[in-house]
Amino acid sequence: MRVVPRVGMAARIVHLGDEEETVVEEVRDGGRVVVAGGVTFVLNPMTGRFVREGDPYYGVRLVLAA
Repeated sequence: MRVVPRVGMAARIVHLGDEEETVVEEVRDGGRVVVAGGVTFVLNPMTGRFVREGDPYYGVRLVLAA
C-alpha cells in the first residue's frame, strides 16, 4: 500500500545512498506530483515511487515517511 502524501509530512530525498531530510511543501495532481525541498517529484507508474521530475525511474527519489 502506498503512503498518500500530504503537506507538512516528513520525507527523505535519496540519491546514490545519500539521504537528505525534507518536508513535503506541495501536493498536486491528486497526489501524483509532490514538491519537497524545492524539487518536484512525480509518481512513476512503472515503479510506484516518486522520482525527480525529468529523471528516469532509477533517478533521485523521494521517500515519504510512513
